Amino acid sequence: MSTIIKHGIDDSSPSFIRDLDKCIGCTQCVKVCRDVQKIDVYEMFVREDGKKYANTKNEGPVAETNCINCGQCVKVCPVDALRDRNQVEQAEYALANSQKTVLWEVAPSVKNFLGEEFSLQPGDDVTGKIAAALHKLGGLAMDTDFAADVTIMEEATEFLSRMKENSHLPMFTSCCPAWVLHAEMEYPEQLEHLSSTKSPIEIMGSLMKSYYAEKSGLPLESLYHISVVPCTAKKYEAKRPEMTTNGVISIDLVLTAREFATLLKKRNIDLAALQDEKFDPLLSEGSGGGRIFGRSGGVMESALRTASVLATGKKLGKVTFEPVNENDGITAAKLDFDGKEISIAVVNGIGNVQAVMEDVKNGTSPYDFIEVMSCKGGCCAGGGSLGRANRQNIPARISGIDKIDEQRELSNALDNREMMQMYDEYLGKANEGKAHDLLHTHYTKKKSAGSLN
Repeated sequence: MSTIIKHGIDDSSPSFIRDLDKCIGCTQCVKVCRDVQKIDVYEMFVREDGKKYANTKNEGPVAETNCINCGQCVKVCPVDALRDRNQVEQAEYALANSQKTVLWEVAPSVKNFLGEEFSLQPGDDVTGKIAAALHKLGGLAMDTDFAADVTIMEEATEFLSRMKENSHLPMFTSCCPAWVLHAEMEYPEQLEHLSSTKSPIEIMGSLMKSYYAEKSGLPLESLYHISVVPCTAKKYEAKRPEMTTNGVISIDLVLTAREFATLLKKRNIDLAALQDEKFDPLLSEGSGGGRIFGRSGGVMESALRTASVLATGKKLGKVTFEPVNENDGITAAKLDFDGKEISIAVVNGIGNVQAVMEDVKNGTSPYDFIEVMSCKGGCCAGGGSLGRANRQNIPARISGIDKIDEQRELSNALDNREMMQMYDEYLGKANEGKAHDLLHTHYTKKKSAGSLN
C-alpha cells in the first residue's frame, strides 16, 4: 500500500517536486491534468482547518500514479507548490570540477523563447547569444538541431523500411518522453508501433560519448553532458537504463529552460547583452528541419522531407494538414511517394491521443506514420519552458521557429554536411550496424511514473 502524503514534500518524481503545504487550492493543476492532458492524476481535498488543497487521487506519491512527467501542472502552479527538481547546483559543481569537460547542448525550441526571460520578444532567435552564454559559463557548446537531423536520418530510414516490409504500421514518433511513458503504461501491447530511434538529446549524448570523444581525443570519463530542454519529462528520460550504451550514461544532467535561466542570472550573465557567437564544431550544424522539432508537427514534417528524398529522389513540397473530425488536436494529410499513397497524422497534446490509439488497437488505423507531442503546441510549450500559465507567447514562438526554417540554407537533414561526414567516417548506414547500436533503443511495459525498469 502506498504511503499517504497529506502534508510536506513529495519528491518521488524524477522530474518535479510537490510541496503540499504551499498549495493554495487554486485547482489549476487539477484542471490542466484532467481537462487538457486528460491524465487525471489530481483531485481536491480538504485539510483539517477547512482549506482546500490538491493531491494525487490516492493521496500517495506522484511517482506511483499514471503521471507522465509532462510538467504542465508545474507550469500552471502560481505558488511553487509544484516546481522543477532543481539541479542548478549540480551544474555549477560540474563547471567547477577541473577534471571534467562540460559538453552543453540546447534543444531547438529553447533558442526561440529563452530571450523572454531577459526582456526580449517571444520568438526571437537567441541561438548565437546562447552559444556566447555557454562559453561564459564554461565548457563546449553543441546545438541539438544537429542531433534532431540525426534523429530524422534514423527515423525516416526506419519508416521507409517498415513501409517496404509492411511491418508494425502505423509507426509513431518517439521523441517525446512523456508520450513514450504514456504508451508504456496505457498501451503496452502497441509498443512495437513506436519508432526505436532515440530522442535528439539522447542521440546527442550517445554521439558525444562515442564519436565526439574519439574525434576530440578527450577521455570519455572526463566528459560531462548537460542538456538544456523545455521539458520536465526529459529528467525522467535521462535516467532510463534503456538509454545507456554499453553501460555508458548518455546524459549526466538535464536542466529545464527555467533552471538554465536561473543559472545565467545567478552568474550575472545577461543574455540580451551578449554578442552572438557560434556553437563549437562537430555536433552543431543543423537544418531547418532540425529546428522545427520545437513545435507540433515539426518532427513529422522534417521526417517526410528526408523520407521523400530517400524514397523518390525528390524534394517534398508543402504539406497541408487538415483537422480530423473538427478536432484541431489531430490533423492529417496524404502524400504521394511516386504513386504510393502515404497517410500521416499529427497529435497535438496527449489529451488527444486516445482516439488514435483505439484505432491502432482495433487494427483500423488509416495512418502509416503518426507524430505525438504531449504538450499542446509542442516543445515550445513544454512543461519546462517559460511563462507559467501564460500561453499567449506560444504562437510567436512557433512563428519564430518557422522563420528560422525558412531562412536556413539547409532545409533537409540530408543537407547537413557535418552529419553526413559523421555517417561516412563513423556510423555507416542509417538504422544499421553501429548507427543502430548507438542511436536506437527499446521500450517496455511500465507500471507507474517512477518506473525505470
